Amino acid sequence: MRATIRLAPPADQQAQLDGWLARPFNGTRVVVAESGLMPLAAPGDVPLARLAPGCVCCVGQVPLRVTLTRAVRAHRPDEVLLLLATADHLPRVRALLEDGSLGVRFEVE
Repeated sequence: MRATIRLAPPADQQAQLDGWLARPFNGTRVVVAESGLMPLAAPGDVPLARLAPGCVCCVGQVPLRVTLTRAVRAHRPDEVLLLLATADHLPRVRALLEDGSLGVRFEVE
């Protein structure tokens, strides 16, 4: 499964989501997990998972694990877009996604 990490301040996350969704998916199932404080709008067939505010690898590591695990189990996506507000600890977030501890190993781009 592929995970795309996009960095954007909360005010710019809708533009990042719109740009990501504008590309052709050709039947690929997708899920969006976002950590911003602004509500995002997505088409009805694109599930949105909201992450707890704060650093997703420090105070939010457990909520990140729970949210992504639930989203993967519920929707069986081929690709996940993870919208983060900052690049703080990005290597740790990447390692968490790639190590398989979530029950699935992500290819992070």
